[in-house]
Amino acid sequence: MNHARLLPLIVLMLISCHSLPAITPNGKIPADIEAACAASFPRQAWRMVHTIKTDFPGGRKGVMLGVVSLVPGKNTVECALLSIEGLRLFEAHDDGTLTIRRALPPFDRPALADGMMQDIRLIFFRPEAPPLASGMMPSGEPGCRYSLADGIQDIVRKPSGEMVIHRYDGENRLIRRVTITRCHPAGTAGQEAIPCRILLEAFHPARYQLELDLVEARPTVDSP
Repeated sequence: MNHARLLPLIVLMLISCHSLPAITPNGKIPADIEAACAASFPRQAWRMVHTIKTDFPGGRKGVMLGVVSLVPGKNTVECALLSIEGLRLFEAHDDGTLTIRRALPPFDRPALADGMMQDIRLIFFRPEAPPLASGMMPSGEPGCRYSLADGIQDIVRKPSGEMVIHRYDGENRLIRRVTITRCHPAGTAGQEAIPCRILLEAFHPARYQLELDLVEARPTVDSP
């Protein structure tokens, strides 16, 4: 192939890989779309237990239990990871300052702990700032776009009721995709729906996949 023709093609590919999907305004009231995006996240305090199936490069798979207590109004979260046998592998508290209370290898690596808390906040906490834009995504589904300190976050509502979060870094690279199915756990009649099935796909800087399934949940008024 002629190099003169190849260079523009490479440039076009690089641009397309690092570009955000367009959001097109439609006849829906933007406030309604934005309210639906915000309602996808818990608004009250919850304590949840999920099974977590991990899938890391090299065929490394595992199963753990994850316990998360969150108070969205206070922007506070506490989490713990336990082995299936009940051994506490990791425990941390984050109210703006991350405090690690227990961390067994490999969870004693600072970068891993920080990344874990970022994933938890991505799943359970809505962005603090109002949306930059709302409308229809290229897929034809309504969504919202938020500006973050280090990137962009899109929230898309599927016709099935699933919520999909796309997290982009400062170079507009897709680094996380989270698909969330919400439900009303047993014994929580009249409460809000919460994430009961979660698929988190990480693409950068490391690739891995987490599948979370709800075991139990209860609303709480206690701070973590």
